[in-house]
Amino acid sequence: MKIKKITILFFIILGALISISFVLKKNPDKTIKVKVLDYSNISISNKYTGVVSPKEIFPIVAEGPTIVEKFLVKVGDEVKKGDQLVVFSNISLLENERILRGNEIDIEDTRLKLSNLESGPLKIELNNKILEIKNMEEEVINKKRTFPILESEVKAAKSRLTAYRTLFKEGGVTSTDLSSITSQFERINLDLINLKSSILLSEDKLKFLKENYDSLNKELSLEKTILLSKLEKLNLENNLLNKRFEQISKPFVSQYDGVIYTVNSQDGVSLAGGERLLTIATQAKNIVNLDIPIENFQNIQVGDKALVTPPNNEAENTSKILGKVSKVSSIPKPSADEKKNLIIETEIEMPDSIYFNPGYFVDVEIFSDLKSNALSIDSFSIFKEENKSFVFILENGIAKKTQIDIGFKTKNSAEVLNLPKGTKIIINPFNTIDGQRVISE
Repeated sequence: MKIKKITILFFIILGALISISFVLKKNPDKTIKVKVLDYSNISISNKYTGVVSPKEIFPIVAEGPTIVEKFLVKVGDEVKKGDQLVVFSNISLLENERILRGNEIDIEDTRLKLSNLESGPLKIELNNKILEIKNMEEEVINKKRTFPILESEVKAAKSRLTAYRTLFKEGGVTSTDLSSITSQFERINLDLINLKSSILLSEDKLKFLKENYDSLNKELSLEKTILLSKLEKLNLENNLLNKRFEQISKPFVSQYDGVIYTVNSQDGVSLAGGERLLTIATQAKNIVNLDIPIENFQNIQVGDKALVTPPNNEAENTSKILGKVSKVSSIPKPSADEKKNLIIETEIEMPDSIYFNPGYFVDVEIFSDLKSNALSIDSFSIFKEENKSFVFILENGIAKKTQIDIGFKTKNSAEVLNLPKGTKIIINPFNTIDGQRVISE
């Protein structure tokens, strides 16, 4: 019995030694990666698909009514300054020449009318009015000069009449003498009254002449203004017709280096003046346009970082490109598809040194900061036990299981509230044992 107990105890001790040996063999000092706890911004990222669009486009429009004979380019073609873009029909050229000749005739006719205004009947009548006004002004001046002289003569005649009446009462003069002096006074006084009336009449006539002159002058000025305005309009039309002639008399060439972004018409189509033929996107800064469903739109702001994956056929060993959110619409709008879901129009600005041809679809990952200056770690480093959160920290070469208090949290990151800055967090906790000796890379 005693030997049996000793045998059992031996096997127990042997099993324990084997187990310890197995554990030590399985868990020797291991190399692990750590992250030092530090302040950073907690952000979320979401991936979207966008379309590369040009930042700068130039529309090419028809200068006037024309017929497109043939487009020499298509959407996506690269063009250089001077490359031929469009050929116009000869019918357009002949029609433009006809309109141009009519315009030139109208310009010459308007110039002749302007010239006639300076020497025509209205101008002659205006000059006659000026002479009449001058004559009437002199007449009024002369009459006003005569008035005080005649007025003094009336006073003298009245004094003589008064004296003669006194003498007649005393018998010093005859009735014939008194009658003669009375007649003389009445004649001079009547001349004074007539002169006064004549001055008033002349002043009224002078006023009428001046008003008549002003009216004629305004009429002349108005007619001149109308003709000058018409001439200016005809000259503008002439410039437009000449530009149109230059545009349609030979194949139209590009004024820019770039890529054909849109072609807005077809061969054989008639266009009105000002209608767009095509647009050219210059090889300048790119943007990426995103239509983000409103339910996926979370905290995206202007200035947020965005990683853009280049199109496959334009990658040329280029890694993901860092851009930024440059525009966020403040008002949702219905999508262009049949579902009409609400979307937020968002624009990503690309670096100046990066250029993709417009129209390509690219993947965009937008990073939005939710909390700044937080002590945060990757969610991957956190593990749960009994609804509590733990991490392994590296302390004196030993992996130490430590409970943490979590503050703000996203899918990828979490804020740690109870650990100090500088704590070494073991990144992968799933192959680590509490108390295990580890070596940091």
